[in-house]
Amino acid sequence: TMGPELLQHPLSRADGSSVFSDGLYTIIAGVNGPVEVQRRDELPEEAAIEVNFRPSSGVGGPRERWLEGIMQKVLRSILLVHLHPRTLFQFTVQVSNQPQTQFRKTTGDIAILPALINASLTAAIDGGVPLATTTSAVLAVVTDSGKVVVDPSEKEVLGSRSIHATAFNQHGEQLLDESSGIFDIGTWEAVMDASQQAC
Repeated sequence: TMGPELLQHPLSRADGSSVFSDGLYTIIAGVNGPVEVQRRDELPEEAAIEVNFRPSSGVGGPRERWLEGIMQKVLRSILLVHLHPRTLFQFTVQVSNQPQTQFRKTTGDIAILPALINASLTAAIDGGVPLATTTSAVLAVVTDSGKVVVDPSEKEVLGSRSIHATAFNQHGEQLLDESSGIFDIGTWEAVMDASQQAC
């Protein structure tokens, strides 16, 4: 499979933007900020972070809200939110390409996370958003034979026993761990080692 591809600043109207492809998903991400925040969303000590996930068709539901929540948590741990109290950083992400095959629900939710996070981070860098640390998110699967595959192909995702989305910052601290499927602690540790090396 091809490695990740990145295009910086595709959106002229956003402060920062990027298109990120990881071989499974292509995500367009934009960020605006610091912008004025509505009073009810204002945080006295730090900037608020808002993530809007736009599905390729229709309106977002619980799945989109769940993905937004996870992204918001990861972004909050890498942005220097204390530099801009009482403001807002708005991230918008949209899927422009996804696998032909419908993955099982949970599998698909986890499979898309690394691309969403990597797209958002590269948009933040493009927009000069102040970062406390950087991160990269990685997708890994475990095959039936117990082999750990980082950056799996569509076929490898479909044939996997378990799937894992992880992110580590530059200090090796883990910012994301979403897993699904059948695996034991030994397998999970092998996945974390391989993912951290890939980060």
